[in-house]
Amino acid sequence: MISGPLGRIKAGWRTFRGWRRQRPFGAGMFLLPASVVIGLPPYASFRLGDLVLSIRTIGGASALLIAALLLICAVSLWSRPQYRVAAGVTALLVSLIALVSSNLGGFLVGTVLGLIGGALALSWTPPAAGERDRDQEDGPGSSRTRAIGITALFVGALVVVPAASPSASTTAAPSGRVWVLTASVLRLTGLQYHGVGTTRVGGATVEVLKFTASRIDITSLVQVSELIDGHLGKITAPPGSVSTATGHPIELLTLRLKGTLSLLGLIGLPVDFTPARPPPLVLPSLTFTDVTVVNTDLKHARLAIPDAKITVT
Repeated sequence: MISGPLGRIKAGWRTFRGWRRQRPFGAGMFLLPASVVIGLPPYASFRLGDLVLSIRTIGGASALLIAALLLICAVSLWSRPQYRVAAGVTALLVSLIALVSSNLGGFLVGTVLGLIGGALALSWTPPAAGERDRDQEDGPGSSRTRAIGITALFVGALVVVPAASPSASTTAAPSGRVWVLTASVLRLTGLQYHGVGTTRVGGATVEVLKFTASRIDITSLVQVSELIDGHLGKITAPPGSVSTATGHPIELLTLRLKGTLSLLGLIGLPVDFTPARPPPLVLPSLTFTDVTVVNTDLKHARLAIPDAKITVT
């Protein structure tokens, strides 16, 4: 154990890192400079020797109000992360209002910073209870979650997790079979769309949508696949529970993605993406509700399903 000033510094850093992981810290770091950039110009002044130059621009009072709101949102994200949706939506709205009421939103810089901060606040999800740092999580001794290699079921082998075993895990590998995921909420983080490609399924070549993501959060997960012998394999998570897939990155080949796309947590847009109707635009973070996804392949993914139930019919 390291003692002295270095030990105290390391202990303090660990404490700060734990505090930071429990809230959308990065979002607040964008909103703070946004409030300064928007609120400062109407009141800025410069001294040249004995000459003081004051800048008087439009939107003095409104700039001050918007800057105060962005500052409140940043502080709220750090002190009350449970209100991140309200703070994120407020930051997005006032950043857009600043465009027309306060010097083009701090000469566009403030508005851009505010929009990024608001988007980060809305896309952030709290770590699961008991989740540790990324470099320590999913260790062999973890007893809080059953990590199940999802593809093992879909290649025709039934994955059995003994009741006495605290955890079991496998790295996903190509399945070559169609499997269907349904969920009440599907959140894709670090998402990128790579266009329409082809893959082999059941001896035939089919077109698929190609995605990569850094994290997938699935609420009320249900996955069904036809096994090699004609039986159906099914993995079910408890209603309301959140299953998490992580990878570097996760590669996902999709035949169909159908559900309601949530925009800013306020607007629901029904979508039905297929290779014939690919998504026109994909943001780095997307959330769907009442979603059904038909997939053919999932690579480099590790899926943690709390209290998973596996059945074969």
